[in-house]
Amino acid sequence: MNWNEFKKTQNAGYLFIVLGIINWSGNFVAARGLAGIIDPATLNLLRWLMATLIFLPFGIRSFWKERVQVAKLWKELSAIAICGISLYDTLIFIAGRTSEALNMSLISTLSPLLTALVAQFFMREKLKPSMFMGIAVSTFGVALLVTDGSINRLLNMHFALGDMLILCTAMMSAIYNTVVKTVSGKISQTTLLMSCCLFGTLYILPLYLWETGGTIVIPPMTHNLVLSLIYLSVFASLLCYLFWNMAVEVLGASKTALFYYTLPPASAAVAWFVIHEPVNWNQILSGTVILVGILFALYGFPSKFMKQKAHSYG
Repeated sequence: MNWNEFKKTQNAGYLFIVLGIINWSGNFVAARGLAGIIDPATLNLLRWLMATLIFLPFGIRSFWKERVQVAKLWKELSAIAICGISLYDTLIFIAGRTSEALNMSLISTLSPLLTALVAQFFMREKLKPSMFMGIAVSTFGVALLVTDGSINRLLNMHFALGDMLILCTAMMSAIYNTVVKTVSGKISQTTLLMSCCLFGTLYILPLYLWETGGTIVIPPMTHNLVLSLIYLSVFASLLCYLFWNMAVEVLGASKTALFYYTLPPASAAVAWFVIHEPVNWNQILSGTVILVGILFALYGFPSKFMKQKAHSYG
């Protein structure tokens, strides 16, 4: 089996997801280190401007070759850029100023459910009941992780304006995953990523100018900021979006969105490896619950078990 055949298989789709999650999981660690150093829209603009310049030599030829098709799909590509790049990260950073980490984590888990609903009603994807049951189990796993197993933290949650922004990003994620599936196959993955870079950077500009009061402000380029921008541009942007989009093309929006639940434990693993944050048993347990929920959503009950259960009721 050659590469062109392999990249269309289910195994390739899962491989792309793993690679996407690995590249994305360090995003929150890097963002945490930049908190208070650089404003949200400025960080997002510099991140994607650098990503665009890095990818330009590799993607511009394909983009130009498929420019007619890009022009036909400009509405879809604009939706992808706005929901997945321009507004998404910017709103998350803004929300972090008023929303508690617990609220942000739990509200974000609505993304796979919203993606499944959008895919079902607008894309006519046929979803099994096990998909929604798996989403519920994985959501419980995330709740277990971010609350450290304490029900009192859930009962004492307070909602702020930032929580509404996080809810908006969850919906944006659902739109992004669904629209990516609609354009997959109509343009190449190289052109899709190049379009994301160009459109996304363009749509960040109004947010940046609003943030700076209409003036061009460039923050001091410290050593840590430059290294963080390189990581965010290459790994958490270019490679992450490329692998994620390839996964959506193979597996569909709903199945790919399920793996969003692996971000919290994956981020914890990266934080443990990079900045030596401790890992406790609750994190291991919640990660296991999340994985069980994903497997259940993908495969449901084993067929043999279902046949035995049906026979027992017969």
